[in-house]
Amino acid sequence: MEEKQQAATPESEAKEPQTVQQRGAVLPLGITDATGNLHRDLAVRRWRMKEERELGELRDKHKDANLATYVAMVLATMCTRLGPHDFSKMKFEERCLILSQMFMGDVFYAYVWLRINCLGNVFPIEFQPGWSNKPLKIKADLWSVVVKSAETFDEACWRYELNDPIEIRGTEVKAFKMAPQRWASMEQHDAVGAGANQGLAKLIIIKSSIHECEGIDGQIILTDDELDEMSKLDLERLTTLCDEKVLGPQMAVEGEHKGRPFRAPIDWGYDNFFGISSV
Repeated sequence: MEEKQQAATPESEAKEPQTVQQRGAVLPLGITDATGNLHRDLAVRRWRMKEERELGELRDKHKDANLATYVAMVLATMCTRLGPHDFSKMKFEERCLILSQMFMGDVFYAYVWLRINCLGNVFPIEFQPGWSNKPLKIKADLWSVVVKSAETFDEACWRYELNDPIEIRGTEVKAFKMAPQRWASMEQHDAVGAGANQGLAKLIIIKSSIHECEGIDGQIILTDDELDEMSKLDLERLTTLCDEKVLGPQMAVEGEHKGRPFRAPIDWGYDNFFGISSV
């Protein structure tokens, strides 16, 4: 079978990546106001015993909430401003709804920004590289985390040409318009993260990133069944490209140890990210 060499093309060129330190308190893409303008403001509260107690009570009250949902609760509590929204004047439920509708990269960025502001930029990581028979311990600098951003929504979109076209709602679809995921797609499933069903995790990532199908008018939300006919080749390519093109902070650190390169994921689980072991 002959493969197509060019499977993905950008809608337009996104901005050059920056580090968190270079970008500062500015969301990677932002939140749209009623007039369609993007706002990127970001501000957080001091994390004191009062906030610690408040977050502990929230956790006890929502024991069944998954990690993504609790992250939204933490940010709804600790952020004072996100985009055009003044959180000090809004109810908690309204703040959580706004976070659910935000782009995933913006939520992760606010999460990293909060961690740096309350516990500092040094973040210990322990991981097992494939070339070592024992865990490697490093101290990552969160200021140096690479951030991908875009000036407009269209800048953040890209086109994926399917190697194996599929039929969707009676139309042969040869390409997708891909767009940044919303945080709600993370909240709705427990399948994204460590120990997850990887097949289901790939489906969630791809499905929540498909914005339009060429040949079908308008924005579209596909069902799991509609993507069942996607080939393994397109599945793996799209999974890789979604990871490469995702906006926001790169939730991993790269470096070299004794002449060997490594890439270690940042564990953003709440207990690890904001716990004593992360100081």
